[in-house]
Amino acid sequence: MEASRWWLLVPALTAVVHCPALVNQEDSDPIDPSPLDSPARPALPCHKLSVNNIDFAFNLYRQLALEAPGENILFSPASVSLALAMLLFGAPAASRAQLLEGLGFNLTMVSEAEIQEGFQDLLLRLPVQDPWLLLTVGQRWFNSLGLGAIQDPVGAQKCIHEYIEKQTQGKLGAWVELLRNETAAVLVNHMLLRAGWARPFDPGATSLKDFFVDEHRAVQVPMMKQKARHRFLHDPELQCTVLQMDHAGNATTFFIFPNRGKLAQLEDALLPETLIKWDSLLRTRELDFHFPKFSISSTSKLELVLPRVIVWGDLPGQLGRNISKITHRAAMTLDEEGSEAAAATSIQLTPRPHPELNPSPPPGTEFNRPFLVMTFHTETGSMLFLGKIVNPLG
Repeated sequence: MEASRWWLLVPALTAVVHCPALVNQEDSDPIDPSPLDSPARPALPCHKLSVNNIDFAFNLYRQLALEAPGENILFSPASVSLALAMLLFGAPAASRAQLLEGLGFNLTMVSEAEIQEGFQDLLLRLPVQDPWLLLTVGQRWFNSLGLGAIQDPVGAQKCIHEYIEKQTQGKLGAWVELLRNETAAVLVNHMLLRAGWARPFDPGATSLKDFFVDEHRAVQVPMMKQKARHRFLHDPELQCTVLQMDHAGNATTFFIFPNRGKLAQLEDALLPETLIKWDSLLRTRELDFHFPKFSISSTSKLELVLPRVIVWGDLPGQLGRNISKITHRAAMTLDEEGSEAAAATSIQLTPRPHPELNPSPPPGTEFNRPFLVMTFHTETGSMLFLGKIVNPLG
């Protein structure tokens, strides 16, 4: 299945990106077309958000990496963006401008009306349920009964936990989040993904092998083995290998393996333009490779790393509030059949001020060092999950 080249739906950005060929054309699949020759799909309202949302995701990733060096990272950029965008509706103009700035939007490039239309379109298009792909996305307000704080914080916590557990089918484990006494409302966004591989691995070929967490430590992990055709490249400029594995539905996952000692360089270079460059250079090749199974989860306090955005919004049924706490939790399991992932974002609103914030590998190879993972919904160009796998065992 040929993956949709979603970032080509942003012609203004694609037009200014130029890069020399980094792959040996003799190794390329002669029938694999150049992305520039691929027929363009009709533009959707959500496509106008793709570049900004991906840039927001990469900036947030870098902040999380600074907070937790040497640890697994996983989050859902789509869940975080959709939750924050929900606060746009009903907020006064000054608050909307602050929030849009925090999300990285430039209103001279895209109008506020287009941004709101794009997020509404995204929320409608992301949910998918077919034999090959399950993707559920939704959000819900938990409001106080009156104009003040939530009357029963303990009961509200239980209600929020049960809601997230049901919507994510228990994939996130116990959702432990203390509500402050002054919390007036909580917005929860949830996401669940179950996507089988277009080319599943043979479980009988999986065996234990070393995965090198760092220069001094290795762990034994189940390594899957496959000989199949995938889009693949080695980028000598960023000194990394990129492997694209398609899912059977409308999703695809990229795995980026930096050369030894080059992870920080790769993280600094994560930009929408980098993805465009890689997409233009990826070629379908016959690969014989080992790949680690993994199961990881991550919880982040995003109010500590996101830009300082205060929303004094006339939100439905409430007086002006501001963001006081943003909790995000994500989990992902990847095995021979495919990947399963879930995420939830909760935003607490209170009337108080914002708190102070403190060499080219051959086609046959083993991917046995820390790497990045990015899963996209191809129709909308949305980055569903972004993470760094330092230890596949979690």
